[in-house]
Amino acid sequence: MSRISVISITLLAVFAAMTATAAPPQPESTDPVAVAETLTVAGDSLTASGTGAMPDSLSRPAPRRPKVTPVDIDDNKPPVVMHYFDKHGEPLKEPVMFLAALDTVTKPRSKPVYPLYNGVSVGLNFGDAVMMAVGDRFGSFDIHADVSLHNWFFPVVEAGIGFANATPEKNNFTYRVSPSFYAKVGLDYNFLYKSDPSYRIFLGLRAGFSSFRYRVEDISISDDYWGETQPDMKVGPLGSTAWWGEALAGIRVRIVGGFSLGWTLRYKYPFSVASRQESRPWFIPGYGANPFGFTVSAVWTFGGMKKPPEEMDTAARQAPDPPVPDDRSIPGDTQSK
Repeated sequence: MSRISVISITLLAVFAAMTATAAPPQPESTDPVAVAETLTVAGDSLTASGTGAMPDSLSRPAPRRPKVTPVDIDDNKPPVVMHYFDKHGEPLKEPVMFLAALDTVTKPRSKPVYPLYNGVSVGLNFGDAVMMAVGDRFGSFDIHADVSLHNWFFPVVEAGIGFANATPEKNNFTYRVSPSFYAKVGLDYNFLYKSDPSYRIFLGLRAGFSSFRYRVEDISISDDYWGETQPDMKVGPLGSTAWWGEALAGIRVRIVGGFSLGWTLRYKYPFSVASRQESRPWFIPGYGANPFGFTVSAVWTFGGMKKPPEEMDTAARQAPDPPVPDDRSIPGDTQSK
């Protein structure tokens, strides 16, 4: 063989080797059926079957998901608060826990506790009798009645007789009023309307009227120039009528059973007083001789609930059950014989 032939064969062999080295590898089959034939499911992991090698991402077992415990994170849930007073404002023996959204204790409603009609009271005012015992020569005596509405509001009627036979201090006359009638109507507001009706702290208003006749006698007029005095001058009898209003504050306390004592302090303002040119009334039955006054009353109460309904229900629940009679005491029981 010539040298040229040898060189040609050598070059062809080198070219063939280079071509084989540079050629890209043939891709593996992407047929899903073929791939599925090479995979076998075993538990939670995938293993390769056949001769092909499995990638690391398929041969590695899948991680287990951790268990999650739910936590209440509701921001709209009402907060828990402690209550130290009941709905009447009375302190509790032990604090009570409530949800704020259900809270009704911190905002008690002003609603009646007792029934609409809760009894009637009749009283006798003897305050001026006490004053007459210490020297006054005038006074007003009346009886009064009120009706309890829910133990909250009390319509009141007062009626009585007033008289006078007095010589005012530092005055030069004697003022006389024959026993004359007067009347008042009004309303009391009880601040303890949720408590025991035997006790009251109240404010009230009254409108009063009186028609009376009076005389002014023993009028003495001194003449400083001549040094003379004219005694036994008199005016009247004269008739008059008066209208006035009163604002009062008072308390009432039960003494025993349905018997109570009551006190009031009053300020009176005259609306209209008929007067003559000769004189103006000094004392008005029911009004008195000045705008300030007081009363002391003995009061008797009839009917009505004596305790709040809640206390009565509690007492009924706490009462012992009635005893069960023995079978032997049942009339007509022949089995026990």
